[in-house]
Amino acid sequence: MSAAFSELPLALFTTLASIGAGAFIALAVAFFTTKFSEDELKKIDKWTLVPAAAVVIGFIAAFFHLANPAAAFGVFGGIGRSPMSNELCVAVIFAVVMIVYMIVALMGKLGGARKVLSAVLAVLALLFAAFMGLAYSISTVPVWASPWPVVQMLGYALLGGTAMGVCVLAFAGALPTATKGAFKGGSIALAVIGLVLAVAGLGLMASGVSGMSNAVAAGADLLADATVYLVVAIVCLVLSCVATFFAVRNDAGAGLAVGAVILALVGVLAGRFVFYALEISVGLFFL
Repeated sequence: MSAAFSELPLALFTTLASIGAGAFIALAVAFFTTKFSEDELKKIDKWTLVPAAAVVIGFIAAFFHLANPAAAFGVFGGIGRSPMSNELCVAVIFAVVMIVYMIVALMGKLGGARKVLSAVLAVLALLFAAFMGLAYSISTVPVWASPWPVVQMLGYALLGGTAMGVCVLAFAGALPTATKGAFKGGSIALAVIGLVLAVAGLGLMASGVSGMSNAVAAGADLLADATVYLVVAIVCLVLSCVATFFAVRNDAGAGLAVGAVILALVGVLAGRFVFYALEISVGLFFL
């Protein structure tokens, strides 16, 4: 697990950025299914600073992974051929649109453009999550080049993002309004789909690596070392989904929503440690 812990900056980035970006998906669903008052919209926009801050903090954490942060700009040179460059490109596009959205929202100028911009952000959030998974598509690490990293990241964004989106609505005092309509069912569906994707992605990746080996490591040994973190990830993700379910069932579920976000953060971070711990490189043969 020491190798996994050395990737802490990237683990924090993928955790915070996926959950923060995912919150915009849940909020887009809320805007499309609920007619909020102007006062509620103003409060929602102020509390939306929380997921936006999570994304920004995630970006800051990622820079600590670089020996020379100034070299980050050189990554753009690989757009189209480098998975990492492609991820950074999508990340920057998402961040720019998010910042524009937040500035216009806090100025109270969104008006009729709210649904369009929130829909664009939701789509970009899904792409951002997918490209975070694709960033590790390295042919010399077959388990990372599989579909499961992408499935995991989409699951984290949907589950953790829904929890954070519900939290935003709860603290804005707008959750009772949202849960009177289709948002209740929509948010539960998003959380459940996210849970299924996250757990399936983790489980299938773990299953795949258990039968791999190379000259210096056996996948089964790597999995054994990461088992505790795998269990923590799955349990926390399940509990986050349950807490989100009861938060939207309880109109004033701010406490439950906060609990769901905390559980999602712990679960996703543990899942990211598992991801890095299961890296097994060239020279593979199947037992």
